[in-house]
Amino acid sequence: MPTQIVSFLIEPFQREPGTYLDCTLGGGGHVAAMMAAMDKTPFSREHRVIAVDQDIEAINRAQKRFQSEVSAGRLILQHSRFSEISVSSAFPPVLGVLADLGFSSDQIDSAQRGMSFRLEGPLDMRLDQSRGESAYQLLMRLSEREIADILFELGEERLSRKIARKIIEARESSQFTDSTRALADLVSRAFPPAQRFGRLHPATRTFQALRIAVNDELGELDQLLNHVLPLVMKPGGLAAILSFHSLEDRRVKRIFQKKDDGWTPLVKKPVEAEESEVESNPRARSAKLRVAEWRGMVTG
Repeated sequence: MPTQIVSFLIEPFQREPGTYLDCTLGGGGHVAAMMAAMDKTPFSREHRVIAVDQDIEAINRAQKRFQSEVSAGRLILQHSRFSEISVSSAFPPVLGVLADLGFSSDQIDSAQRGMSFRLEGPLDMRLDQSRGESAYQLLMRLSEREIADILFELGEERLSRKIARKIIEARESSQFTDSTRALADLVSRAFPPAQRFGRLHPATRTFQALRIAVNDELGELDQLLNHVLPLVMKPGGLAAILSFHSLEDRRVKRIFQKKDDGWTPLVKKPVEAEESEVESNPRARSAKLRVAEWRGMVTG
């Protein structure tokens, strides 16, 4: 949703230089749109964009794509999690923040990342493959109850206990393998035959839950909203958070509606993708954009 994001984050600040923070660089589409909009302002040379991603491959691709902007110091690339984001005090104040919580096409469509049950690959799912446990390691370590809790709480999977039991049975018989397709097939067998071939693949919620758990996505989102942004944003600055499932959206909504914590929501209902964008990018159908103004910490 680049058009809506630029409208919210860049257009209100035509008369002052500032720093913009893209917490989820991905393929660089939003960064490109933001910088193009900045070029139309009187402060195009003074604006700075800090683009962050856990995925070092995304950082490397952006280094090549935006080589001139990086060389000029207009774009700063940062390989880190939300909780590790840092903004130099030498930069202008942070006026706008974007976090697109969806996975990029490069990540979903990479078999080696193991994000999707559609592609055969290792059960990895880590955004930063240089650290942390893979999904396979997690499932090999956790108890049956812990697996069931993750699937139910993070995937809202009603058959979480049956799926967890099948994973443990496969583990105990040494038949649990480091394979996306094998896990998807195992999950499917936990469903009644009539439910295995519906519009939604039986493994959808399980894979969602494991991706969230492996990357601690909700914990990192809490860190971003509650700790990082209040430290780096200028009062009057705007934050736009783009979420793709209800667990994230509910968290963002709850934080943005806490006026005592310094936020004022600018939209009553989340902004959704236009039909033309959905046609070209079906994944945008579930996108929900919430925008809020940071007023500063409330004291007294």
